[in-house]
Amino acid sequence: MKYYSLFLAISMTVVISCEKNNVDAPLVNPDVNLMNTLSISDTVMHNMEGIYELSDGSGDLGTEFVCKVSKSKVSFFSNSGGIYIILKYGLNQKDGAIEFAGFWRYSESTMQGLINLSLTAGEGGSDLLKSGINRLLTISGNFSEGNNSQQPIRIKFKKAFSQYTIDHEFMIFAHHGVQTTANPPYTENSLNGAIHDQDYGVNGLEYDVHLTRDHIPVCAHDASIDLRVTEKGPLSGEYIQYDFAFLDSSVRLSDGEKISSVEQVLNVFIDSTTLKYMWLDIKGDPDIFKYLEPLVRSAYEQAAKVNRKIVIITDLTSDEVISEYQSWPSYSSLPTMSELSLDNAILHNCKYWGPRYSLGLLLDEVDKAHSLGIKVLSWTLNDKNLISDYLINGKFDGFISDYPAYVVYDFYTLF
Repeated sequence: MKYYSLFLAISMTVVISCEKNNVDAPLVNPDVNLMNTLSISDTVMHNMEGIYELSDGSGDLGTEFVCKVSKSKVSFFSNSGGIYIILKYGLNQKDGAIEFAGFWRYSESTMQGLINLSLTAGEGGSDLLKSGINRLLTISGNFSEGNNSQQPIRIKFKKAFSQYTIDHEFMIFAHHGVQTTANPPYTENSLNGAIHDQDYGVNGLEYDVHLTRDHIPVCAHDASIDLRVTEKGPLSGEYIQYDFAFLDSSVRLSDGEKISSVEQVLNVFIDSTTLKYMWLDIKGDPDIFKYLEPLVRSAYEQAAKVNRKIVIITDLTSDEVISEYQSWPSYSSLPTMSELSLDNAILHNCKYWGPRYSLGLLLDEVDKAHSLGIKVLSWTLNDKNLISDYLINGKFDGFISDYPAYVVYDFYTLF
């Protein structure tokens, strides 16, 4: 029965991956309670991070929450349904309250709604702003779904993250950019996803790479232009048949965006986020490493100028890709990962090994990898029970997931 369930899960993943990538964009909050508020540094807001609990009001969004802060948002990840809450914030000039406005959504469905919260000066807002103290925080407000009536919610700070989670960084990658397997908020491999992915709890992006006819690396999973992630248009065939400028003018993704070049995504990754990791999944076009290398090296230089510590991991996904990699020796000084065997990762001096989740926990091999200084990243973990199991019983250094809310909540509450 166990093996049947695993087969069914893998089969469903294959089926879903071939379906239309219909985008269900995040709801737009009118932000009425943010009108005339002042901006607050994300450095200050980072002091909010920790574990919160429901103290009053509706429990429809959950009863315990992990709070994480990105470059411009505060996000909460619930113990119920993989619900995530993503909020803008500002300082009320009149009474010193910190106001929040945003949306909530389930990880595995399109159910979502608006939410508005407030942290008054007397319930911890003043202490947070002045001294970074978060243990007294109590945040109150209302949320709704569709046209339904407002429901009250009140949550309070419960405890700080454990020292283990602070000392042991866990890499959480957005699969093709944050999505769900049912109606993602942004088209996969898009600039829009790269800009907003961090709000969903990840500290890394996983994007796919193909090459155009004029040797521009672009972000796309499939070799061919197809209606799974693009609007119906005049072009067909593979990306490598066309120059990038022509694709830029002729192809639109499901949400109307243009196809992204790797250079554009790396620029956004560095300039518009505080994400640390970028995983480039190479699909094996001829001479791909020749044209990718200058972009990756330039990204490192750009990050250094703004004091950003980043890691760009280039994924050697097949024997074909490895052959291309070996044909361009200068790339070997950059971080790489093998999705093949651990022995293959060792052979090619990879700093990372990426086994598929269906291979199991691989405890002995992970131990061996760690003894050699190789980090191990499992992909793609979407089942909430499997995520918990692999966190508790595995020794992995990170996951790729379509549902990072599950990973974020479990990591910070289980350890």
